[in-house]
Formats: sequence, C-alpha cells, structure tokens
Amino acid sequence: MDQHDLLSRIQKNGRLHGRNESRRVTATVLGVLSELLPASAYRRLTATLPEELRGQLPAPETGRIVEIMDCRRFLARIGERLFADGSDAAFLARVVLSELNAGERGVSPAELAHLVPMDLRALFRSRPLVPWTEDAGASGVEGLLRRPAPKPARIMAAEKSL
Repeated sequence: MDQHDLLSRIQKNGRLHGRNESRRVTATVLGVLSELLPASAYRRLTATLPEELRGQLPAPETGRIVEIMDCRRFLARIGERLFADGSDAAFLARVVLSELNAGERGVSPAELAHLVPMDLRALFRSRPLVPWTEDAGASGVEGLLRRPAPKPARIMAAEKSL
C-alpha cells in the first residue's frame, strides 16, 4: 500500500490539516489496536503498511494477554491520545478503519472483526461511503477522486422496468 495514497485519503476523508496530522491519527488508532488484537493478527494487519508509518507503531508482543475493551473504552483511549472528544475520536477511528478496509492488499480490519467484542465489529467493518478511484491524468491528492458506487443490479432492474 502506498503511504502517500493511504495518508492522503485519510487526510482528505478525515478533514485533517496535513500529512503529519493524518500520520499521527493513523498511528494512534493502530496503536490502540495493538492492545486489542492478538500479536499475530496485529502483525498481519500492519504488514503491508508503508515502512515510515510502521516505524511509529508499537511492536507486537507475542505472549501478552490481550485486553478486552468495549467500543466506549476503545474510543475513549483514542480520544485521550489524540486529545479529542468522543465524537471526534469515533469519526477519526472510522475514517482510518474504513480507509484500511478500502485497501487492496493485505489483511483488512474487517477480516479481523471476529477477534474483537461484538460492539466493535461494525466499526471494524466500516467502508468509505464512496470509494476512491485514481484519475490517470493527475498525480498525488489531485489524482484521487470519489466516484459514485455502482448501483445494485436489483435497483437497475427496477429503474429499467419504469
């Protein structure tokens, strides 16, 4: 996964001010995940992240006891580390997890949702509302465009019958 691509998507979708802020938010969310997920699952999740981002993450400790935390505690811990209130922490966690789910390589948070408590599973399975596509003529952030998702076949069939 290209770091520029991931961090710029998180920056734009999370309405963050710059790459450093998007890197800090991403590292914070993934750092809290290191306390929630088993070491092997966390290692698989972070394996395809860019090296510069992985360098800021805590190393997975094998043999440690996984902390069981509910959604409220998970978001409170993110909020404490980002100095954000609960709603901002929930928004930023959803942005990071949904953009990681939108990636095409490696293990996504959605694939690890069965390892977390029930009330966190919906957050782990979140997806961006409109998927990103890349404009072939542009580069960088300008080359990333939001395209409407294709309509399901049943809706298209209903529109044709009208």
